[in-house]
Amino acid sequence: MTSQSESASADDHRGFGLLLVQLGYHAARMFGELLEPLGLEQRHAGMLSRLAANEGKSQQALGELLGLNATRMVFLVDELEQRGLVERRRNPADRRSHALYLTDEGRDMLGRAQQVISGHEQQLSAALTDTERGQLLRLLRRVADEQGLAAQSMPGVYKPVRGD
Repeated sequence: MTSQSESASADDHRGFGLLLVQLGYHAARMFGELLEPLGLEQRHAGMLSRLAANEGKSQQALGELLGLNATRMVFLVDELEQRGLVERRRNPADRRSHALYLTDEGRDMLGRAQQVISGHEQQLSAALTDTERGQLLRLLRRVADEQGLAAQSMPGVYKPVRGD
């Protein structure tokens, strides 16, 4: 007769992928709902935070870093520019390209989005200690790295980091 902890341990490996999918879907749905009052979608928040860490890069370079094709990148930047959150400036190093920058409004919106992100992460990990949160983050990053998911890529975009 096996104990409950032994059977739980044996089942830990079987549902790993499904559990990640369930948690991912749940987290994404919650995140979208939390961003809604700001008038942002998840992709907008992701782009604002990635741009803040990479201001002044060309639109093409940032698109490559994020794993977005040129068409999707232009569409996303157009949306954010129309809302006054992002601006394109001629790249002084290459007049044929544009460098991307957050506007003051974009920085304000990013600050509000980061508050939402922080609260969302706290809510998702409420059952964990700080040490456990750190362990989980390191383990998930290791799994993501092994699967070829670049740390800077946008969610839902597969960008191989190896020769996959």
